[in-house]
Amino acid sequence: MMLEGFDFNKNIYIIYGPTVTGKTDLALHLAKKFNGELISADSRQVYKGLDIGSGKLSIEQLNDSTIKRLSNIWIVDGIKIHGFDLVSPGIQFTVADFVKFANTAMIQIINRNKQPIIVGGTAFYIKSILDGIDTLGIPKDLKLRKKLEKLSVQDLYRKLLKVDINRAQKMNESDRANPRRLIRAIEITIYNKKQEIRNKKQAATIYNLKPKTYNLICLSAPNPYLYKRADYWLEERLKKGLIEEVKRLLDKKVDSIWLNNLGLEYRWITRFCLGNISQQQATDRLKGDIHNLIRKQKTWFTKFEKKRIFDISKKNWQEGIEKILQDCTII
Repeated sequence: MMLEGFDFNKNIYIIYGPTVTGKTDLALHLAKKFNGELISADSRQVYKGLDIGSGKLSIEQLNDSTIKRLSNIWIVDGIKIHGFDLVSPGIQFTVADFVKFANTAMIQIINRNKQPIIVGGTAFYIKSILDGIDTLGIPKDLKLRKKLEKLSVQDLYRKLLKVDINRAQKMNESDRANPRRLIRAIEITIYNKKQEIRNKKQAATIYNLKPKTYNLICLSAPNPYLYKRADYWLEERLKKGLIEEVKRLLDKKVDSIWLNNLGLEYRWITRFCLGNISQQQATDRLKGDIHNLIRKQKTWFTKFEKKRIFDISKKNWQEGIEKILQDCTII
C-alpha cells in the first residue's frame, strides 16, 4: 500500500500510560462505543509467544477460547487489535518498523470507516507517530555496521565524537553505553553527510505521516497505588503461566541473551529458569524494575505537549474520557 499523500484528517484516539493502568481494557471499551479498532504501541507485544509477560491481555482474556488470532490481528470480543505477533522472537523490530506498520494499519482502519485507537506504554512509539522522526527513512548500511560492530563501546563513542560531536554530547549515559544506538547514530551522521537534505526528507516521508488532529489520553495514578497494582498483577501472572511461558521460549531455542536484553519479566524469569537465581530473587528484582518502569513511563507525560491526564484511582474517571471523545474535542 502506498502511504505518500494520505491525509490523516480523521481524529486519532491515543491512549498512553504506565503499566497496569488498564489501557487496553479502556481502549476495547472505547472501540465498542466509537466503532473502533486498536493498534498496539508496545515494543514487546510485537513478538510471537510473548503473551503473558508483555501483557497483551489479561490472563482471563488470554484463556478465552473465543479470541481469534489471525496473523498480526487478534479479535477480542469482536474488536480487532493490530500489532500483536508481528515478528518471531529474536528478530529486530525497530521504531521505523513500527511507524510504517502503524501508519499502514491506520489507513486500512480509516478506509473501513472505523476509528483508529492507538494504545500502549512504549512512549517512543507514540511520540514517533505524533511527531515523526527524520531519521526513520535512512536505510541500514550493512557494510558499515559490520565494521563498527567490531569496535568497543568506548571506541564507538569516540568515533561518534569525531563525526558528530553535538549528537554525541547530547546522548545520555544509557545511550553512550549502548553499542546499537551508537552504531545507528554514526550511520545516520555518515548518511546525512553523503546525501542532500532534500533527498533525506523525501526518503523519510513514508514514515512521517502525522495525524493532524488527535486526542491523547494519558492514564496515571499516585505511585503507591500503581506499585500495589503492579505487585498484585505480577503475582497473578507468576501463578498462571509466566514461568511456563519463558520455559517454552527457551525450549524453542529462543536466545536467552535476547530474552535477558528485553528486561523486566523476561530478564528475571529467564535467569530463574536457567538456575542463576531463585524464584524469590527473580520476583523481588522484577518488582523493583517494574516500579522503576512506572516512574519512567510517567516522566513521558511532560514530553507530550497536547494531552489530557486522567487519574484512574479517582471515581468515574472514564466518564470524562468518554465525554471528550463523544464531543469530538480536538486537543
